[in-house]
Amino acid sequence: MTKGKIWLGISNGQMPGNKSTFPADYQSKSRLHYYASLFNTIEVNSSFFKIPLRKTCEKWAAEGPDDFRFTLKLNRDVTHAKELKYDEAIIEKFMEAADGIGKKKGCLLIQFPGKITVEYFSQVEQILTQVKTFDPSEEWKIAVEFRHESWYIRESTELVDEFNAAMVLHDLPKGNIETIADHAAFAFIRFHGPEQGYRGSYSENLLKQKAIFMLQQSQEGKEVYAYFNNTAGGAFENARYLQQKIGGREN
Repeated sequence: MTKGKIWLGISNGQMPGNKSTFPADYQSKSRLHYYASLFNTIEVNSSFFKIPLRKTCEKWAAEGPDDFRFTLKLNRDVTHAKELKYDEAIIEKFMEAADGIGKKKGCLLIQFPGKITVEYFSQVEQILTQVKTFDPSEEWKIAVEFRHESWYIRESTELVDEFNAAMVLHDLPKGNIETIADHAAFAFIRFHGPEQGYRGSYSENLLKQKAIFMLQQSQEGKEVYAYFNNTAGGAFENARYLQQKIGGREN
């Protein structure tokens, strides 16, 4: 069985310091250039707040090496719209811009707030259907993050399976980072932080356990996408430590 690639990075590419603290070769370049020398993927959360221009996505892609992947978070005007009543043109606009990532597409993260319960099943299905309409070749892997415990049922697994998607494993109180459906095509993990407000730093012991889990998934042939979102805490240090435990940037 072919070993699955592990993609590890940080939400919005958070790094300590400014350009003056970077190695000399990177001080005159963008932060993304330096970030991409350390990690092989980035989770773009800014797209949640504002849909980027296509030319911006093309610029990002040009700055990343060939073996780099971008994960974009679907805009909040869709996922956080009241009762999920949104303008369908938003998804079309988002997907057209995101296509500028080209061959460096990773995952499209679709994260719903805690107020969206399983009662919104049909609306979530509609969103996934529309996303697929604008990505018929499935160039994007779809990762769906639920933040209400009512979603952790068999019907939800069947829903994401229908779209060759994966349910995000996360460590907020109503998520579960330890489990994954055996038949999911890939794994998507988000480390939101051991403290509220995306703060805190994970212990080395816990990160060692997560490394074992991720390597097991890789050995089973699954790609693994993992991002640290504790950007008000130890995201950078945690990511670098976990990177060592899974075998470095090129795993």
